[in-house]
Amino acid sequence: MAQESPILDPSGRPFTLEIATIARDLNRVMTFGGMLENLDDTLRTRGGAKGLKIYDELERDAHAYAVLQKRKLAVTARPWRVDPASDRRDDKKAAELVRGELQALGFDQLTAGLLDATLKGFAVGEVLWALDGARVIAREVRMRDQRRFAFTEDLALRLLTRERSIEGERLPERKFIIHRFGAKDGSPYGLGLGHKLFWPVFFKRQDITFWLTFADKFGSPTAIGKYPTGTTPSEQDTLLSALKAISQDAGIIVPDGMLVELLEASRAGSIDTYEKLARYMDEQISECVLGETLTTNIGQAGSRAASETHNDVREELARADADLLSDTLNATLVRWIVDYNLPGAGYPTVYRVFEEPEDLAKRAAVDKALHEMGYEPESIEQINETYGGKWRKRTAPPVAPASDMPPPNRVDPPGGQFAEPGAGDVADAYTEQLHGAAAQAMDGLIEPVRRLVMEATSLEDLRDRLLDRYAEMDVAELAQVMQRALAAAELAGRYEASRGE
Repeated sequence: MAQESPILDPSGRPFTLEIATIARDLNRVMTFGGMLENLDDTLRTRGGAKGLKIYDELERDAHAYAVLQKRKLAVTARPWRVDPASDRRDDKKAAELVRGELQALGFDQLTAGLLDATLKGFAVGEVLWALDGARVIAREVRMRDQRRFAFTEDLALRLLTRERSIEGERLPERKFIIHRFGAKDGSPYGLGLGHKLFWPVFFKRQDITFWLTFADKFGSPTAIGKYPTGTTPSEQDTLLSALKAISQDAGIIVPDGMLVELLEASRAGSIDTYEKLARYMDEQISECVLGETLTTNIGQAGSRAASETHNDVREELARADADLLSDTLNATLVRWIVDYNLPGAGYPTVYRVFEEPEDLAKRAAVDKALHEMGYEPESIEQINETYGGKWRKRTAPPVAPASDMPPPNRVDPPGGQFAEPGAGDVADAYTEQLHGAAAQAMDGLIEPVRRLVMEATSLEDLRDRLLDRYAEMDVAELAQVMQRALAAAELAGRYEASRGE
């Protein structure tokens, strides 16, 4: 019977050590010197001596290069921010320091370089530190060829040099930024899109090779030379030279007794097979890199809704790429800058902003509608925060105080004399009283609606939210006010009728 593993702890306490390490992986091959092998199947079967360079060659395909650039630009086009760890003075100072360092480095360029990991699985950038008085600054981050590096079984990065091309050289800490993409089972090499992207690009290249041959045969006929029996080798060479000249000269000469014919290429079926295959491979490339096709390939049955959905998918990938890269930088370069210059300060956070700015025209229309309902902002600070700039309340002309409303059965005409009210006066008076009594009930109904209007992303979304909210609205209080108002109006009407008899 096999013995139990000595790492088991029978005490029941949490075991804090890692058990399924890469060094104990029976599926992973260790090269000489304890270096880990990259388990990318495409590299192992098609890379050969080129290694990761085969993924660089993928970008020679125009479509593959375009979609890879589009994925990178979707990240670098977004603004970036650095937030302090807290409101403490040292934390704010650390955030300002990191912000200035990243801006001086060219943060977008650094982002684009590290995003090469999306294609190859990992990217390495070397930080060139410099002294500026009492400060330690990152003068530059230079991207390095991934083929120059390898990882040990304890995940340490090694530099492969001419002197140590197998086991590599040890590297100092806080010197190399390693960004990984698609890592499985903790592999330090990651797993980039190249191992999937290689095949559609390869098939497309083969297809275009056959396509060009077909275009040559279909566009110009093939020349056939016939010579009689007994023709000498030198005469055969003369005929062959004449055939080769057909593709260059309008006229040729051949010895007497030799025949030259033209063989026309003919096809009974479709001749666009090669084009269809090339376009299909382009679609596979787009789906592999962008997760969709409509932003690069216009289909026959496209729609605005489908295009927006596909663009949302692309934006989600860009957001994910930005978050992964932010995690890498926050765990490496950001911490190193703070540790060198402000030890003890809280680490700030760098990230890309993907929230779209608010549509102020739409917001103004909503605020205007709410103002017409009788609502106004809580403070002038709320207006300044929403619309920007510095605003103050405009001075309004003085308004005469409103007199007390007369009772519905009497109206004060000019001159201070009393007169019998007309039907219109009574209706106006009751209308004013109804407005005042119903105001509180209406507030309870309008406030939820106002929140729905502010939260809605479109008119259709507002419609759906209103339908869902309608069943929850309590109109009992408003119904009681309306019932009392109608009863009072009916009694007033009867009274007026009785006076006229």
